[in-house]
Amino acid sequence: MPTVEHLGDPPEPAARSRALLGDRWLLLMLTAFGVMALVVVTVVGFSGAYFSSRSTSPDNAFTATTVKLTVSKSGSIIDGAGLAPGVSKSGTQTVTNGAHRAAVTLATSGLPPTSKLADVLTVVVSQTGQSADTVYQGPLSGLGTVQLGTFEKGEQRSYQVVVTWPAGQADPSLQGASVAFSFDWLATAVA
Repeated sequence: MPTVEHLGDPPEPAARSRALLGDRWLLLMLTAFGVMALVVVTVVGFSGAYFSSRSTSPDNAFTATTVKLTVSKSGSIIDGAGLAPGVSKSGTQTVTNGAHRAAVTLATSGLPPTSKLADVLTVVVSQTGQSADTVYQGPLSGLGTVQLGTFEKGEQRSYQVVVTWPAGQADPSLQGASVAFSFDWLATAVA
């Protein structure tokens, strides 16, 4: 193993620099690498500014579809005056979808949350015509939202509503009782 004495004295710094500068091949390679690094940094740094384009697609407009539901009777469907145990009253309503295809529902509004008379009265809502389907049968107080199906544009359906005071519900505390509410027919556009 060589010792420090065998290696000799280290060359002086000036001699080392002259040796490096004397190696032209190494100097040429270092210069070429520096130029390439400068070109890469310039191209990457500025390419976004020189290579961009913009186009416009004008006149885009969107219009919401319309839903138009009409009913044949704008007032009361049933005259409920003089209702007594064992008596039924009925009426009909024709519903027409005048615009876009829509899902139609029937609901009540204004019905008191607690009404002994609404608990006693029974309601049957049936579609008339070719599809004589019963869509609701139960107490008036339970008539929430009833799905009537999907109506195509221009489609018309008629419904009979029968309100009955069952004969077995002759509670004397119901004398003079009343309940008022609205039938709400709602259409919601569907695809």
